[in-house]
Amino acid sequence: MAILCSAVLWGTLWIPLRALRATGLSDASATTVGFLLPLILLIPFARGRFRRILDGGWPLGMASFCLALAIALYAEGLVRGQVARVLLLFYLTPVWSTLLGRFLLGEPITGRRISTIILGLAGLAVIFGVEAGIPAPQGVGDWMGLTAGISWALAMVNLNRTAERPLYDRVFVQFLFLGPIFFVVAWMAGGTPHLVPGTETLLASGPWLLAFSLAWMLPVMWLTIVGASRLDPGRVAILLLFEIIVGLTTAAALTDEPFGLREAIGASFILAASGTELSPKRRS
Repeated sequence: MAILCSAVLWGTLWIPLRALRATGLSDASATTVGFLLPLILLIPFARGRFRRILDGGWPLGMASFCLALAIALYAEGLVRGQVARVLLLFYLTPVWSTLLGRFLLGEPITGRRISTIILGLAGLAVIFGVEAGIPAPQGVGDWMGLTAGISWALAMVNLNRTAERPLYDRVFVQFLFLGPIFFVVAWMAGGTPHLVPGTETLLASGPWLLAFSLAWMLPVMWLTIVGASRLDPGRVAILLLFEIIVGLTTAAALTDEPFGLREAIGASFILAASGTELSPKRRS
């Protein structure tokens, strides 16, 4: 339930981001500030906990770094590349998560898991109109999408290893990395400039910045970390495909973006993948 709820928030993240763009705030500035505000909110509660956070060691640091890098590369990749290609390359994540879960955590690769991956990827290919299959990465945006998916899979594996750590510690360290990493990624050659907003822009964007940070980013990271700590990485990746359906349906309901037969068929594949993954296992 935590992962499915996080998928709803991930899938509607476009709402505050589009609203912020309408206020005149640049994408890079809005996203950086949105990533930093939750950290500012969490810092007062970190007093006296730093030694315990440091005791989390390599798995906690690796999980937080990889998750922050994945989000930063994914967000910037969508700006620089073709959205459909970046999304498809990122959502190869179930493949990487399943393989890493097998080799690093000893999770079995079952026939049902293979079926859910095939269904999920087929749904994505139908939705985004990639008749020739999953595209090979070409430009910078494509490589960002692919690398983001691999980094996300690594994060899920390491979050699974930190299940015994207090939830606050894992969320705090995640936001400790997220803002600075995104700032650097957005500054990379050809990136989106960090424009300093004027007073009027800040006043107009203030409510949406708070919504983006506190109503979306903070709870979505909380829910994602809760779920990823308790489920195997492959299952997390497959359930997060639900984000695509949420994004498509909310965009169709709130804007003039289409939701036709192609989208309906693709969504059916993804729902089938999620349903197969969640269905009870047969007992021998």
